[in-house]
This record gives sequence, structure tokens and C-alpha cells, in this order.
Amino acid sequence: MFRLKTHREAASEWIRNGILDGRYQRGQRLKQQELSQELGCSVIPVREALHQLAAEGLVVLHPQRGAWVADLDSRQLGEIYEVRICLETWAVVLAARGMTSEAAERIRTILDKMDHPDISVDEWVRLNWEFHDSIYASSGQKYLREMISNLRLSVECYLRLDLAKVGDFASGRREHHLIFQACLRRDARAAKRYTAAHLRRVSQGVMRYLEQHRK
Repeated sequence: MFRLKTHREAASEWIRNGILDGRYQRGQRLKQQELSQELGCSVIPVREALHQLAAEGLVVLHPQRGAWVADLDSRQLGEIYEVRICLETWAVVLAARGMTSEAAERIRTILDKMDHPDISVDEWVRLNWEFHDSIYASSGQKYLREMISNLRLSVECYLRLDLAKVGDFASGRREHHLIFQACLRRDARAAKRYTAAHLRRVSQGVMRYLEQHRK
């Protein structure tokens, strides 16, 4: 059944997209009154949205000072990716043990789209998450998937910027296929190893971009 978005959900989506596509810059102050005028709503859903985005790691809330777009350093990004590796390797182990033929077919379709030579950064980022989340869905762990999703959102803007600069999807394609094939073989150990290596490579690229950007 179709459900209309609440004002808070709409505000969260608007601000989140603005952060991820660069409309709101890292370290920029987010003023509730200005955001409410942009959105054409009251301040209350904007305030609620900012708290939601703070939970996702995209916004930092300062008592008495307001909200700011998160501006993570390489150490913080490294910590986030280490947590992601812990959670996502556990998710892929469970997924490798329980992947169905229907799930496998859905993932094949996603990989086919990601293999397209003219794929854009935006399309890659969207399909990249669909790929990983479709695998983790086979774990049967809803709360684990939600935790992974929140962590992914907190670093997506950095990943997007790094991909836009480098524009090389070859490593990601190769690693995705290795992870998927391991899951098809129900080889949980290999799936875990490939997932950890994939996330470490991505994190190194993102942190390298961040360090160069600051210089």
C-alpha cells in the first residue's frame, strides 16, 4: 500500500541528498529557519530531520550552537570503516549460508547494470548499495542491515567525491563478483575475506581523497 512521506521523512531526504550531492558543504552550518523556508514546512520536522541525520553521522549537533554538516577526519573515517568491516563481514557470512536462487538472480541483475561501461557515479553509488544490501538481506538480520545502512550513509558523500575524481570502477566490479561467487558456492570464509578486502581498499581511497583535499 502506498504511503505518503511524513514531513520529517521528506525533510530528512531533502537535507541528506543536499549533503551527498554537495549542495551543503562539509562543515557548513544548517540553519533550521532557512531549511524550513526551503522546504515550505515548519521548523519542527526540520529539527527532527537533523536529529535523524545526526544519528546517521551526516550532521553534528552542538548544544546552543545548532547543526553542522559533519566534517570527518581520516581517523574518524578509518574507525567507521573498521566497524563496517566487523558488521558487514558477519552479514556476508550469514548470507553465504542462506542465499536463495531468487536472491542470487536479483544480485546478478544488479551486477549486470554495474558492469555497464557508461555508468555514472550516481548510478554506481545507488547500485553499489543495492548490491551489498541485497546480499545482506540473505542474512535474515534486519537490525544488522539497518546498522550497516546508517554507517554507509555517514561516509557516502566522501565515497561519491572520491569516485567522481578517480572514475575507476574496475576494482569494485572485480571485488563484487568475487564476493557474489563466494556466496553462490556457500563459501562463507571466502565471502568474509573478499568483503573485508573490498571495504579496506575503498576506505583507503576515501581517506586518501580526504587527506589530499585538506592539503
